Amino acid sequence: MNRRTAMFFSLLLGGIVPRSLFAQSAAPRTASRSGSKTPKPTRSRPPVDDEDSGIDSKEADSDTIPNFPPQKGFKWKTWDIRRYTSAQLPHTATHPQSAILEWIFRRTTDAVWHGEKLAVIGASRIQIRAYHDTETLGMIDEVVERFVQAEEDVLSVHIKIVRTDNVRWRYPVYSYLNFKESGPQGQQVWELEASHAAQVLAQLQLQGHKLLVNKPVEMINGQMLKIETFVPRGYVGGTQRGNNAQLGAQARNDQLMEGVWLHLSPLLTYDTDAVDLSIELTSNTVRSFHRTKVIAPREVGSPEVQIDIPEVSQTYFKGTTKGAKLGKTLLISAGIQPGILDENKHGFLNLRIPGTVPTSSELLVFIDINVTKRPKKASDREEEPQ
Repeated sequence: MNRRTAMFFSLLLGGIVPRSLFAQSAAPRTASRSGSKTPKPTRSRPPVDDEDSGIDSKEADSDTIPNFPPQKGFKWKTWDIRRYTSAQLPHTATHPQSAILEWIFRRTTDAVWHGEKLAVIGASRIQIRAYHDTETLGMIDEVVERFVQAEEDVLSVHIKIVRTDNVRWRYPVYSYLNFKESGPQGQQVWELEASHAAQVLAQLQLQGHKLLVNKPVEMINGQMLKIETFVPRGYVGGTQRGNNAQLGAQARNDQLMEGVWLHLSPLLTYDTDAVDLSIELTSNTVRSFHRTKVIAPREVGSPEVQIDIPEVSQTYFKGTTKGAKLGKTLLISAGIQPGILDENKHGFLNLRIPGTVPTSSELLVFIDINVTKRPKKASDREEEPQ
């Protein structure tokens, strides 16, 4: 049999006879009925502290990093967070577990996760897993417990944002203000009784004020609430090439946003009579636009184009106010922001003549927080006595 004949028979038999019948065929590959690939060899996994996790080890180890190098003094730990993420609550966040991570970073600070040793933390809707030293894992314990073991999860929050042109509102009510902390641009945070807060608002009404935001909302313990109010301020920011090439450079219209951005995240304490409140407050005011002329390449008309240079002032406050009592009012002064969110801020004919423009607009934020009842699940209602 020559080589050509041998090749012909091998191709013919290979197309008709199954490979498994050949004596030198490869060993059969194991596969499940579902068509899954060959299982990989089992790798050793780091130990998981299941005593506090509340979930079985098979589920806890499902996403363990293979061949993870152990470090002295560090260990893995897992926390079950399904009671928080899976409860019948009006979660507005797509990933409610992210709030737990944010509060863990506030408690531990970012520095402990960026040291010489490798540190790991991750979260799903089922669990949080972390690899760190005993002290850091203990701090994570405290945060997770305040989310998972909270007796109530729904908070009633009422936000009022006020602009006043008279800073003398403090005179008759200053003794009611219990100082909590201050911000980097002189912002002030006080706590006062709800009845005294009502007196402050009444005093503001007498001296002239504008209520910019009055919003009651319900939110989940630990989640982020965003309150924003702003208006666009248009101006000529520069030049651009127009659609008509013969005209050359044209004025470019831009916008700045003037307003208030408030982000809150309240987390109940163990006694559920107070909250630690993460606050991020930004106020942005466009004071004026200074106009000037520039020479731009133009084929038709004057080469001069008038543009605006914005004059903007901004205050920024970020911090965590600890132990803010439920039922009391937290009052924040964001400082002086002349004419913020005021349509008549530029004076008569935009000339900013003294006496026709605001010079001492103060921005105030009132925050009231209380607890409301957790919506009951069907299983809870069935156990109630008739």
